[in-house]
Amino acid sequence: MEISGLSGSSSCNQLQQLQLQKEKEKKAAEQAAAESAQIKASQTVTDAAGAKTVSGTLHSVDTIEISQEGREYQQKMQGPPPPKESNVTETSSTVDTSSSTVLTSLTEEEISKLVDKGTISQAEANAELARRAALKEAQGSQEINNSGTEYTQIDEEE
Repeated sequence: MEISGLSGSSSCNQLQQLQLQKEKEKKAAEQAAAESAQIKASQTVTDAAGAKTVSGTLHSVDTIEISQEGREYQQKMQGPPPPKESNVTETSSTVDTSSSTVLTSLTEEEISKLVDKGTISQAEANAELARRAALKEAQGSQEINNSGTEYTQIDEEE
């Protein structure tokens, strides 16, 4: 009988231990669920703060309007663009360049007359005309680029 008494008490102890273990597991699961909910809540707060920051920065963008005089000054300060490379090749010339005429102030007809007289070579005339064409083309493309740079000012009313 003693044996059966011992076995009964040991099974009772086992049942108590199982019940304690189940309670511990239940508490651990509840604690994990609470921690998970707390993490989700903090992520939601963080996401909301981040969204508010992003939306706040979208409204604080300022624009400026550049006047025509400002654009002209900017072009003046940048200077004329260098001429584009052309197919004209430079050749050495025996003409003394220190006594030659400045071609930039002459018209095409005057340059042609200088070539006819032999004052300048045809290569020099071609180089000047090519330089003018490249400069004119560069100015035309710069005007096209500048035509799209007007900005309108946005008034924030909040």
